[in-house]
Amino acid sequence: MNFSIRNKDGKAGVVIIILAITIIIALIPWYFIISSYFNPDESESSDRAAVEESTEPEYDEPEDEPGDEPDPIDEIEPDDDDDSYEDGHAFPLEDSIVQIRNINNEMFASLNDLSSEYDAIAVSLVAFDGNEGRYFTYEYGHADFETGRLVNADTKFRVASLAKLTTVICAMVLVDDGLLDLDADISVYLGYDVLNNNFPGTEITTRMLMQHTSSIFDSGAFQISRDRNTSESMRVLLERGSSFRRTRPGSHFEYSNFGYAILGAIIENASGRVLDTFAREVLFQPLGLDASYIPDSLHNKDNIAAIYNERHVLTRSVEAQLEITGSGRLGHDLHIAQGSLYISAIDYARILSMLGNGGILHEARILSEESVREIHNTSVVGAAYEQGLSTRFSFGDFRSNEGFFWHTGSAYGLFSQYMQAVPLSENRGVVIVTTGATTGRELNGMVTVCTELASIIWDDWDTLFVGLDADDVDE
Repeated sequence: MNFSIRNKDGKAGVVIIILAITIIIALIPWYFIISSYFNPDESESSDRAAVEESTEPEYDEPEDEPGDEPDPIDEIEPDDDDDSYEDGHAFPLEDSIVQIRNINNEMFASLNDLSSEYDAIAVSLVAFDGNEGRYFTYEYGHADFETGRLVNADTKFRVASLAKLTTVICAMVLVDDGLLDLDADISVYLGYDVLNNNFPGTEITTRMLMQHTSSIFDSGAFQISRDRNTSESMRVLLERGSSFRRTRPGSHFEYSNFGYAILGAIIENASGRVLDTFAREVLFQPLGLDASYIPDSLHNKDNIAAIYNERHVLTRSVEAQLEITGSGRLGHDLHIAQGSLYISAIDYARILSMLGNGGILHEARILSEESVREIHNTSVVGAAYEQGLSTRFSFGDFRSNEGFFWHTGSAYGLFSQYMQAVPLSENRGVVIVTTGATTGRELNGMVTVCTELASIIWDDWDTLFVGLDADDVDE
């Protein structure tokens, strides 16, 4: 029996094409969700307990949002004619800066050997004694391999999730000023209701955001909105409800970059300044630091490090990083507060020194002693550590019978980590930033290459002071 399909061929073809297009469109979001977690060049770790800042690609200026948004505001740019800056810092700085190679050849050689073993493109390390105002620096490799530019002590890195500490410090400045209550409903500061509909009677607080217990997680909607630079605002994502776990706010720890993006929005709305401007006003400039959440705001833009992955592929050129801008809208950005901090290892060490000194450095009071204690109140049990307001605490897993406050960061092939001794009043620790290194994670989530570099310092800490004299101190 013959069946004629002559008249049906055209219709069948159209149906097949429409069906194929529909399937492709439906699969696109899943592609970005899966790639954000499993792309070996840009994912953090398969262990979600160890995950730091999620990566985001280069992007264009966000488009206008529907609905009511604050008007764009002007940011304060550094004055290029300001002669108080020299080599990217405001002087005088009451520090002694010593290169480790000048005082300990054996330690310097061990650091070189380990950096080479992990095949790093760049390493910047600072050991600090904040009580004495001494900073011991080590640099290895290239800030920009293509141009041959070497790393120096003032090289600026995008330090990924180490940004969370400076974001918290900005929030605590507002607490000290009476403009922010850590235990108030975040809806008060955002200007719209934020509610986990699974627990409608439970408020979400700023403290929960800082401690990663808000029940707000890095959902696929958050990742796609940020990674693809859609015009969806933070408000749209929160009101959609897909970024909430079925756990009561305040009851469960889950590391959340989205939570810190929201924290940045709260800081902006409470201060009336975009985060970058506010951070420079209340933290970076008072301490004489050349640091910024927006790289173009740096005084010394020529000393930014490019980022390479472990295969030494360039993942973020200097030029691409300098194209990063904020939206200029209060409470809007999804990509600044949790990881977009540009700072040198030595300047980050100065911030830690300020905390170790009870909130003051170089006669500049940044925080009250009470706020410093609050930051380091690690009362939440995390995956393998105790969690404070961005800070973590663990005991005995880096060095036996010793405790440390610490945090790590990773994005695009950059790994960073700080470790500060307990009690905090000892005011000593290590800051390490690497690019291009082959590495992994320790059981507690610390970055292996950074931890091993820190071990070299900690094993011979006392020798940093042996033979130190005025000729060793860099001018």
